[in-house]
Amino acid sequence: MTVPRLRPPDDGVTVRMYRQGHGDCFLLALPREGGGDPVYVLVDCGCEPGSPAYLGGARIDDVVRHIGEATRWRLDLAVVTHGHRDHVNGFWKEGSNPFARFRIDEAWMAWTEDPADELAGELRRRRRDALLGLIGARRMLADAVDDQDPVLHRVDALLGVELGGGGELPRLGDLAAAGERLAAGDAARSVNERAMKLVRDKARAGRGVRYLSPGERPRVVAGSAGVRAYVLGPPRDERLLRDEDPVGDEAFPRGSQARGLSFHAAVSAAGRSGAPFGGRHCVPLERALDDPGSFFVRHYGREGDGVDDRDGVEVPPDAAWRRIGDEWLRSAEALALALNTGVDNTSLVLAFELPRTRKVLLFVGDARRGSWVSWPRCEWRENGAAVTARDLLGRTVLYKVGHHGSHGATLDGRADDPHPNLAWMARGEYAGEFTAMITAVSQWAADDNDPPWHHPLPSIRRALLEKAQGRVFQTDVARPEKPAGVPDEAWREFMARADFQELYFDWTIHDR
Repeated sequence: MTVPRLRPPDDGVTVRMYRQGHGDCFLLALPREGGGDPVYVLVDCGCEPGSPAYLGGARIDDVVRHIGEATRWRLDLAVVTHGHRDHVNGFWKEGSNPFARFRIDEAWMAWTEDPADELAGELRRRRRDALLGLIGARRMLADAVDDQDPVLHRVDALLGVELGGGGELPRLGDLAAAGERLAAGDAARSVNERAMKLVRDKARAGRGVRYLSPGERPRVVAGSAGVRAYVLGPPRDERLLRDEDPVGDEAFPRGSQARGLSFHAAVSAAGRSGAPFGGRHCVPLERALDDPGSFFVRHYGREGDGVDDRDGVEVPPDAAWRRIGDEWLRSAEALALALNTGVDNTSLVLAFELPRTRKVLLFVGDARRGSWVSWPRCEWRENGAAVTARDLLGRTVLYKVGHHGSHGATLDGRADDPHPNLAWMARGEYAGEFTAMITAVSQWAADDNDPPWHHPLPSIRRALLEKAQGRVFQTDVARPEKPAGVPDEAWREFMARADFQELYFDWTIHDR
């Protein structure tokens, strides 16, 4: 059966949240200036491999085909917030790729993806070198441990996020090939990169690709009846890009504080070889222990040599515990964590503003603390008056919850706090319409990942439910339940504007 075209109301917008699993995919339908077919905006298209769709039905390919039929295979605008697989792997697939049928008139990406931006280029070079080091360390770790080693699996999971893989143990030959492509600067080095390249290539046949920076002049969505987008992130500050963990009362639950890990130096040290030192400073283990009189044998010994007596007054120089062997390879997990740090903060953060009521739809990707606290640096002038981040968040009636509702991707606080936080959102006349969307499959996130992912964090979900008076859409929840104390009439009005399907949720926002 043909999928009906997604149509917005004449006086607003319809937001479709797809339920393909643990990942982001949103289709916005806006009225077109002068009438005619709607203006379609797609914000991300991806999911974590293995994460179940609601009731185990749809997969990302099903979603892509559904989007194609609902838009007649034309997107006026494709927004890619950042290059993690749960946001982009629906755009590209080896072999049969349903997205190849789409026409894309224009694409928006963050300044961090701009090939002509000097700082962006430097950040990409550092990430490439760090990724090369991690691939080398992972290959050596695989030679030293069993295939079921938990450290190996955690490293592979993080590598999959970066390369866009399916989450299974990578084959060493594939990793070697990936390393060669990275070293050669191949733009198609990973599923994630190929996905973003496809979007760029298609958009270049239309109006082109725009790389957006925070605080730049608001952009009207081309073809729409005046819908504008304000750019809040990512920040042009390397320190803030790496800043992921809330401080003090910024964290949910209030007063908790995560202790982040900073392993950038370790990643940099790994370089391209995957070893902690350059090759000229190293002697292969098999050569170092061949000569019984060598420095290494005399001071560190060989397996089975000497006496290991830690309790005696004198410790022999050949004690087995002196040798680190392959233990340094387990730092690959730290390297993987370091590589992943900061990418979420490169998310393109957009506040879409409706023209009549100036209601705001806030899409933050996976932005974390460093991005959030940078938003007050942005200020715009409109008819002589200032438009600020506080003003935009105060008019927010739809919040696409950051990073599946995880710690650090939604900040706590009070309305009068200097840092942006949930309490800044939906103030005054806008408070009664506030709605949130969480892209999370909670049980899968907790049970199928090591360590478990708390998506969404219970305290964040509770705060959203309270603020939205129950109007919270979540991928793995069939439909919201009416909270005690919410008037029946208000709940009926909410339900009348929503459509709950196994494949998606629709939510209509009126501009009146």
